[in-house]
Amino acid sequence: MSVSDAGQEQGGNLEASTLQYYLRGIESFPAEKDEVATTAESNGAPQDMVRQIRNAETERFNRPEEVMQALQSGLDLKE
Repeated sequence: MSVSDAGQEQGGNLEASTLQYYLRGIESFPAEKDEVATTAESNGAPQDMVRQIRNAETERFNRPEEVMQALQSGLDLKE
């Protein structure tokens, strides 16, 4: 089963369930940015999403909602 379109629409909207899928395996938050990016990548997250996590202005995410905010901010700034 492909998860590439399970929760991510063409408009760049990301659902929490999709993000949870990509972040499965993170034992607890807070989590270091690199751990979040590496985990998402190993779970098949799109490279654009992994890049946005790695480029986030924080070094640590205190909860999954902060990852979502970073991704939404990245989408807004995308050229």
